[in-house]
Amino acid sequence: MNTERIWTLLSRKLSGEATQTELSEMDELLEVCPENQLPIQFTEYYWNIPTEQDEEYMEATFQLHCDRMKARGFEIEADYAEAGSMNLENDSKKRHFRLFLFSGLTLATVIALIFFSFFYKSSNPIAEKMAQSEVSTKNGSRTKIQLPDGTAVWLNSNSKLVYDNKHFGTNIREVTLTGEAYFDVVKNLAKPFVIHTTKMDIKVLGTAFNVKCYPNDKNIETSLIRGSIEVTLKDRQEKIIMKPNEKLILSNDELKAAISNIPAVRPLASKASPVFELGHVTISSKDNSVVESAWVYNKLAFEDESISEVALKMERWYNVKIIVLDENLNKYKIGGTFVNESLEQALKGLQFLVPFNYTIKDNEVKIIKK
Repeated sequence: MNTERIWTLLSRKLSGEATQTELSEMDELLEVCPENQLPIQFTEYYWNIPTEQDEEYMEATFQLHCDRMKARGFEIEADYAEAGSMNLENDSKKRHFRLFLFSGLTLATVIALIFFSFFYKSSNPIAEKMAQSEVSTKNGSRTKIQLPDGTAVWLNSNSKLVYDNKHFGTNIREVTLTGEAYFDVVKNLAKPFVIHTTKMDIKVLGTAFNVKCYPNDKNIETSLIRGSIEVTLKDRQEKIIMKPNEKLILSNDELKAAISNIPAVRPLASKASPVFELGHVTISSKDNSVVESAWVYNKLAFEDESISEVALKMERWYNVKIIVLDENLNKYKIGGTFVNESLEQALKGLQFLVPFNYTIKDNEVKIIKK
């Protein structure tokens, strides 16, 4: 009953008809039924995306709808003619009236589809078994979501989080991550929180940490801010207990074993095969913030990194392609933080640290040595 009421209130909110009392009621119901928060967020997000209206398409669709209604015995044309006599004499106003009416029909259709999807999944065992919630971001965008247990998750650019919408929190809280995310996990001793990535699984009870596992990056990283986590390396079947302010670095390519040169706190692999290493999180020399989680606060931060490493971060941050044409530029190790800078402002800022020129064309940046 609560779920049905939530969707009813959402339809009134999206149509602009909800009162302040109804909006408050909806917020209270979402606190009681947190499993509805994610689908509600998705619905509101996609509903509010601005789109260009193709008036010819809308006109044709409206006419098709009228023909169908007429075939079922409804006198749409008569009603429309009556409305047309009310200061709708010219074609422009009639068109706006049709667009308005069609928009109302679209809202009703969307809400009906949401209801159908919800009740279908609730009554169909196969659909329930296959139901998954997936949240993803594109390059240049970041988002924050709240899982059904109250855990807060920030997703960085070009990332995806997937979990079983039906079984999440039944005995265990499991999610699968691709990309980068910051987790602030609600503590629950009876139901551990587990994050699956391609190379490692991370088990926590209640803590805050950052996980970076982009498929094409040379390393996978886990940075613990507070609490304690247990990391299981899939290929090696080893378990590592991490402490606050520690950072685990795992090579994405065991053949190359290209581990960043971060000072090791506890060496975890032989020198012959440095597949993974445990060190400290990186502290910014500018403001003493933790570089690994700075993006959560809308800061693009880097410390003692090459121009190619910074360029990779900027690609995701600004949704562009950056090509460094001179490898000699990577001998410079640089640090800094960008907050509200545009792409060009950021590039000009880097020019104070590294001697290079750049060109921007068709969403592609080329960096060359001066």
